[in-house]
Amino acid sequence: MKFRSNPFCLKFWLFFLSGLILSCGEEDETEVGGRGKGGFGKGNWGGAKGEVAAIPVKADSVLRGSMNSFIETYARLEAEREIKVMARATGFLTELLAEEGDWVKNGQVLVRLDKEELGLRLRQVKGDYNEAESNYKRIKVLHEKKMVSQSEFDVALLRYENSKLNLAEAELNFSHTDVKAPITGVVLLRMVELGALVGSGKELFTIADMDPLLAKIHVPERRMFQLHAGQKAMVSVEALPEQSFKGSIRMISPMVEPESGTVKVTLEIPANSMLKPGMFCTVRIITDSRLNTLIIPKKALVLETDIDDVYVVSDGKAQLVEVVTGYVEGDRVEILSGVDEGMRVITVGHEGLKDGSPVRIVGDQVMGAVFSDGGSSTEGVERWSGSGHGFADKPRGASKWSQRGKTPGGGLPDSLRKLIQKYRSEGRELPDNIKDKLKKMRAEGPRR
Repeated sequence: MKFRSNPFCLKFWLFFLSGLILSCGEEDETEVGGRGKGGFGKGNWGGAKGEVAAIPVKADSVLRGSMNSFIETYARLEAEREIKVMARATGFLTELLAEEGDWVKNGQVLVRLDKEELGLRLRQVKGDYNEAESNYKRIKVLHEKKMVSQSEFDVALLRYENSKLNLAEAELNFSHTDVKAPITGVVLLRMVELGALVGSGKELFTIADMDPLLAKIHVPERRMFQLHAGQKAMVSVEALPEQSFKGSIRMISPMVEPESGTVKVTLEIPANSMLKPGMFCTVRIITDSRLNTLIIPKKALVLETDIDDVYVVSDGKAQLVEVVTGYVEGDRVEILSGVDEGMRVITVGHEGLKDGSPVRIVGDQVMGAVFSDGGSSTEGVERWSGSGHGFADKPRGASKWSQRGKTPGGGLPDSLRKLIQKYRSEGRELPDNIKDKLKKMRAEGPRR
C-alpha cells in the first residue's frame, strides 16, 4: 500500500511540535525560580521578576555632642624631687629604721651607725679642748699683768682656737652616725643591709617627693603657641586603663631644641595615691573645644574615594554625600557640613555600594544617644579612646572591599585597594588614572 505525502499535514505537525517545545521551556524557566530573574527557588523567594534585592547594611544617626582638638604625646611620670641619701661617716650599721615604701618626714632618722669609735674620738678632742681653754685663760690673766710675753699669749690663744675647731668637727662627725631624711617623702630604694660596714659617701636610700608628679613632654614648635602655663591636660596610664587623671602645665621651656625642633613642656599631675613615678602615660592637652557639634562614627567614612564622603540612607536607597570633617576624637569624627542631625549614615556594608543602590537597615535599634558600636556622642573628655588630633583622616584599612563574587556590590581588585592604601598612608593624592578608574567602577554599579 502506498502513502502519498500531504504538504498541509506536514506543516501542521511541524507547527504543533515547535509550540510544544517552547511551552516546556517556559515551564522549566518558571520552576527554576529566577536564578537570574527574581531570586532563588520556586515561588519567587528572591522578589519579583527583574527586581534588584536590597543590600543589608547597618546605620547610625548623626548626633550632636562635644568634640575636642588636643595634642597627644607620651611620657614617663617623674617625682618632683628625688634625693639619694648618702652616709657622711664611717661605721657599722647597727639600726635600720626605714624600709622601702615608708613615708618619712624631713629630719627623721633612717639608720644609725656604730658610735663607739667616734665617741672615743669625741671624748679625746673634748679633753684637749678643756686643757687648751684652761691654759688660755691663765695666760690671758698673766698677759694683762704684763707677766708673760705677747708671743706666749698668742700661742695659747692659737691652741685654744684649734681645739675649739677640733671639738666642733668631732661633734659633727658623731652626729653623722644618725642618718636622717633630707626631705619629706617616700622611700623608693634601700641600698644597705643591717650590720654592713658603711663608708663615707655610700648611697643608702632614695627618697622622692611623689605629690605632685611631673611629666615632661616635647611639643613641635608649630604648636607651642597653642599652649600656656596653667592649661588643663588629661593623663592616662596603662595600669589604669579605665581612669583618667587631671593635670596642668606648670612651665614651658623658653627655647626650641635645635636637634628635634621641639619645646619641652612640664606638666604637674596630682598623684592621688594611685600614680607612681616611672609609669608610662599618655598625655592629652586640649587646645580647642566645640560644643553641640555634629558627630558621626569614624567608620562611616567611605574608603573608596579620594574625598571625605558618607552614604546616607534616604527612602530605602543609599545616597553618596560629600562631607567636610573637623576634629577626630577616638572613633568619632566631627562633621562641619554635608549632613544634618538625625540623618542615618551607613557604618557597615558600604563597601562597593553605588549611589542610589537599594538598601535595608538590619539590627536597627533606638538611636539618639549611643552609636551602634557602643560609643556615645557625648562621651566626656575623660574617656578618650584611641589617639589623634587635628583634622580627620580617612580610616586606613578599616574597610575592605568584598571580593566574593556573590556579595552585593562586587569587589575592588586587591592590587588596586593596596595601591590606594599606600598613597593615603604616605599622605599623597591619588593619581588621575586611579580616580578615573574608581569613578568608572562606581558608574558601572554592582557586579551580578
